[in-house]
Amino acid sequence: MQVHNIDLTAHTAHGKAEARFTDGILDVWTTQAITPVSFVIHDEKFKRHHVSLPGQYRLPFRLDMTVKLDYPAFLLFAGNGRISFASPWQDNRKIEDIAFPSGKPNQDKGLYDNHLPFNEWVELSVTYNLGETQICIGGKELFYSRKQTYMSKRNRRELDAMNEDGFTFGLAVSKGSVLSVKSMTVTEYKEIAPIERGAFEETGLQSATQGERPKPTFESVISGLPQEYRDEIINMDAFLKSLRPMKFRRAVDKGGGKISWVASDYGFSYHVEPSGRQLSHRLGWYMVYNGKPETWHRKADYMEETLRIIAETDPELAGRIFYALNDCVDCFGSGSCLPMALYEFNGKKRSACHGLAVFRMSHSDFDDVREFIRRLNALMAEKGGIPTEKIYMIKR
Repeated sequence: MQVHNIDLTAHTAHGKAEARFTDGILDVWTTQAITPVSFVIHDEKFKRHHVSLPGQYRLPFRLDMTVKLDYPAFLLFAGNGRISFASPWQDNRKIEDIAFPSGKPNQDKGLYDNHLPFNEWVELSVTYNLGETQICIGGKELFYSRKQTYMSKRNRRELDAMNEDGFTFGLAVSKGSVLSVKSMTVTEYKEIAPIERGAFEETGLQSATQGERPKPTFESVISGLPQEYRDEIINMDAFLKSLRPMKFRRAVDKGGGKISWVASDYGFSYHVEPSGRQLSHRLGWYMVYNGKPETWHRKADYMEETLRIIAETDPELAGRIFYALNDCVDCFGSGSCLPMALYEFNGKKRSACHGLAVFRMSHSDFDDVREFIRRLNALMAEKGGIPTEKIYMIKR
């Protein structure tokens, strides 16, 4: 057995990722989005903005970390793969094999409960043996498998070659999140890393979620949220319903994963995604997909004009809204994406995934959203009438 305390001062930031080591704590954040708004991760694009750590380690080993996260989500890179923590419900690639990642949705989505308590120090433990993998959060076993690809006998020769060089670790977070790391320790074992089994079973979570659920309502969807979140959402609901000329209609997704307020005459929407503690809220001009691709469009988009108006009296608010736009990550490598919207403000340009701005579940961010929509509503009242302009996704 050999214990390695990873030197957190020896980190390397890549892309738009940033890191700072102060008073024994490594803080990691990014100024650029690493995933699209759907949180579906394509290829290696999420690795453009990450922090790599020193050392290469051979299987079998156990990684122990003490971390604190203030907002979703955090990715731990292990070798060629990764493990997601505190990711939204859309994440269907929570675990990618350490040696042979597939890049495809996997069965682990429904099995691995990766929630983290926010703004609290928590212990994480990940064990990789040649025949089993275990993930523990706060001392509780939340994933265990003997079926990862690297364990297959047919891959053993290639795995042995990789293991000779050793596996590395890295960290990445979503834009708007800060990950604090107090310690990281890797313990290498000669034969097998000891595992104390917990209550996880590969069929447990799936069995628990089977059966018909009652139709979700606004009240039922927010009932399990922290009180401060419920209060903010209820206040936002009352605010949006009070506006004129913009008239917002509220709708709840059939699975209860999204509450939407849509001003259809103006092509504008605001929605909250309440999924456990992994929440966010978003605004933007949505795409109208009816018909063939050449007819896809947004209605008149007043993002830039609204930002300019806000900047006249509150430039800091305008800057925060512009920064909140979820950066396009070029999902499919084409260099152009139909749902992407290009915005320019204060001499800077930002390509926004689906034209959406994404906000944290904080009182200040809810205030920013309300003020933006209040200014937008005033602009629509000043212009008068319903916008007729269409912005086509495919240039005619």
